[in-house]
Amino acid sequence: MRLSALYLFIIGGALALCSCKKENTNTNYTTTKGPQVEVGEGRAQTFITVSHAGVPQEIGVIFTDDALLGLPEVNTTYVLNLPPEAIQTTLFKNVVVGLSASGHGLPPTGNIEAHFDVRFFMMSNEEREAIPAPANPLVPPAGAGFDTNPPTGYLPENYVMSYAVAKIGRHWASNIFAAGNHVEHTMAYGTYNGELTFIAPIVTLTTVESGTSYSVAYPQPQFFAKHGYYATKYNIYKDDKGSHYVTLSNFVMR
Repeated sequence: MRLSALYLFIIGGALALCSCKKENTNTNYTTTKGPQVEVGEGRAQTFITVSHAGVPQEIGVIFTDDALLGLPEVNTTYVLNLPPEAIQTTLFKNVVVGLSASGHGLPPTGNIEAHFDVRFFMMSNEEREAIPAPANPLVPPAGAGFDTNPPTGYLPENYVMSYAVAKIGRHWASNIFAAGNHVEHTMAYGTYNGELTFIAPIVTLTTVESGTSYSVAYPQPQFFAKHGYYATKYNIYKDDKGSHYVTLSNFVMR
């Protein structure tokens, strides 16, 4: 696939199909869901579960089973709004799901097939939309704020610079991927203009479809620029109703 096709991001059907909804899961926690967006032949929506003490327990995206059917053959972006409770209790402002229709390489020489990048952004949608196209998507100089990195210690130690993308930012990926390593899921970090702007579980469509459950403690930075709750695990699973989840959990106050 040509490099230009890799970075073609088409804003997907961000059609709100329902309003935010609260669900009392038990006497100690409340789950709130965001509006639904059309994905494939189904829908996706955000959710957050918060304790009655105000501590986030889990945040993520729910994909209906048919959301994995009829997906576009080109890279597509879906913007998912978070419920107000998520913005109040975490540092996240919105979630942007990127469909990588054909997959791509991972540094230093690994690769990942067709997948979802589930990006949890710590900047507003307006700020994200203002990120320009990079002069060079692969390596610096990429121009604008892509080449200004956070100070040492504000990204995990074993993460290296990866792709720069318009309306997304600079990606950072684990440097453990060896030649021929076929990655099924991993955690990426994102920066722009010297700040951490998103974290993103990357999950292949095959892994999501399989329904296999994963709960992975991912690498953490040494320092944190903003005070708040930070997740320490990403999770992939399927519930008994056939819906698929990509989530963050095990929050710690930093």
